[in-house]
Amino acid sequence: MVEGVIRQIRELIPRGKRLKIMNVCGSHEHTISSSGIRSLMPEGLELIPGPGCPVCVCPESDIINAIELSRRDDVLLVTYGDMLRVPSREGSIISNGRNFRMVTSPSEVVRIAREDKDRKVIFFSIGFETTTAPVAAILETGMPENLYILSSHRLTPRIMEVLVMDSEIGIDGFIAPGHVSAIVGADAWRVFPERYGIPVVVAGFEPENLLLGLLELLRQINDGRPYVGNVYRHVVRPQGNTTAQRLINKYFTVSDVNWRAIGNIPRSGLELRDEYARADAKRVFGLKEVKESKIPGCICDRVVLGKAYPDDCRLFKKACTPERPKGPCMVSIEGACNIWFKNR
Repeated sequence: MVEGVIRQIRELIPRGKRLKIMNVCGSHEHTISSSGIRSLMPEGLELIPGPGCPVCVCPESDIINAIELSRRDDVLLVTYGDMLRVPSREGSIISNGRNFRMVTSPSEVVRIAREDKDRKVIFFSIGFETTTAPVAAILETGMPENLYILSSHRLTPRIMEVLVMDSEIGIDGFIAPGHVSAIVGADAWRVFPERYGIPVVVAGFEPENLLLGLLELLRQINDGRPYVGNVYRHVVRPQGNTTAQRLINKYFTVSDVNWRAIGNIPRSGLELRDEYARADAKRVFGLKEVKESKIPGCICDRVVLGKAYPDDCRLFKKACTPERPKGPCMVSIEGACNIWFKNR
């Protein structure tokens, strides 16, 4: 089957034409790189990794604030493992923080807060819609009084719109992220074919499923009839997970937020609603935005936006490695630089 799909993909690329397909999800990029899909594609088809790494786009300001909070004697900062190692001009949480702990899920955060009642437990919570839903769930079930949320959540459809409007990239089609689509639904991507004339296909994470998604995208492009396709129907429904959506909307509000090295993007993030200010670490601890700094030589911003590949960076595999990352794209297992380092 795979050989037949690849043959059809090659036949659908007109001679002399170049097409750019962006895979938005870091897990998709991992599959594409580790399975060698790029090497099987025809010359005119370019597969571009996109901004599907929440660690990579978390603003430096949030990291610096997290480090400062962890230095307080009355605070325990908890966050996911990758976030502990993300560099900033103040270092990383693991190198310059003090009171911190790694967690793997929001439910673990609740347990820690209940066991450590003498300290203020701050959950540095990052991610796209997929990880926002579990945070909303712990708010719904009742959080301990000593637990606070430092929210750094971002919205996937909004950053994709920003990419579409950037003429330097020139995207011809999107492979929509499977995990996010399970929450927001396939219909969340209709804005792209309907407003921008760009086809979208929701795909899963097996190489065969990704190839089927690519084939459907190319058929749409050739037919000149863009729509939202879905080759991941056993997981993603058109309307998505409406319970998760309801909880997210109940506890979070859409806001203008910064993306690391990209800048402020209107209506692209989620902050806790005013009704839940008691749990909002930014308000409770009076946290302020700090100015972003540029890492000399690092082009992570261009990699995240699909304007460059990891090996275009002069630091890649030299000064910048997973053991000694200079930029955030080399830290996370969903970061394009980390993926390319391990698979190319």
